[in-house]
Amino acid sequence: MPEEIISEEKPSKKPSEKRRISWKAIGIIVLAVALVIAAVFGVVTVMKWRNNGIGYAEKLSEQIGVSAATAQKYAHINLQGASEYACINMAAEEYPYVYESTRTTDVLGVSVPEWVIYIAEKNDTMTDVIYYDYRQLEKFGTGIKTTAKIDNNGITMGMTADAVQAYFGFAPLCIAYDTKGMKEMYKYYFKDQNTGDTVSYIVTVTYSDGLVTAVSEEENYFILDVLKVNS
Repeated sequence: MPEEIISEEKPSKKPSEKRRISWKAIGIIVLAVALVIAAVFGVVTVMKWRNNGIGYAEKLSEQIGVSAATAQKYAHINLQGASEYACINMAAEEYPYVYESTRTTDVLGVSVPEWVIYIAEKNDTMTDVIYYDYRQLEKFGTGIKTTAKIDNNGITMGMTADAVQAYFGFAPLCIAYDTKGMKEMYKYYFKDQNTGDTVSYIVTVTYSDGLVTAVSEEENYFILDVLKVNS
C-alpha cells in the first residue's frame, strides 16, 4: 500500500496577530493621508501668503522713513525697478519701485497684475507705500457693484479700519500709507433707479493711529474719460 502522505498544515494566525496587522496597516494609511493633507495645506498657505499684497504693503509701511533696500529685507521681498506690464509702468512713472502679484486679471480687456504696490522714495528714504487691488476693476473699471449709494454718515470718527470695511461690505480698492498715517479709497458703482444710468463714487477714509479722522467722497465721472478725444 502506498504510504499516506500527511501534509503539515500551517498554523493559522491568531486573531490577536491579525488585529495587530490590521491596525498597523490602518496606521500607515492614516499617516500617509495626514502627510498628503499637510503638504497640500502647506502649499496653499505659501501660495496665499505670496499673493497677499495687503500683507506686504503693511509690512513695507512699517518701514517708512528708512531706505527701500532696508524695507524690502524687512518684508522678505525684492522690490522691482519696473513692472512687467507697460501700462503699470506708465501708472508708476513717479514711483521708483513696485512690487506686483504674479497672478493677472483683466481690466477693460487689458491684462494687469491682480494687485500692485507702488513705492515712493526721496533722498534714499521711503516716503509712501500705495497698494491697489486691480481685481476690483474687472467690471467697467468702476469698482465694486452695490445696489445703491452708500451713506457715509455711517462712518464715524474713531472707527477702526476693520469696522469701516465691515460697514462697506467689501475691501478698499487702494490703501495708501505715508508719514502721517493711512488712507483707504473705496470705489463702487450702482444703477440709478430713476435714470437707469451707472453711477460711480470714490470714498476716501483717512486714519491716524488706526482710527478714522476724516471721510470724503466724490462722484467718479468715468464716462468723461471714454467720451474725451484728445487731439
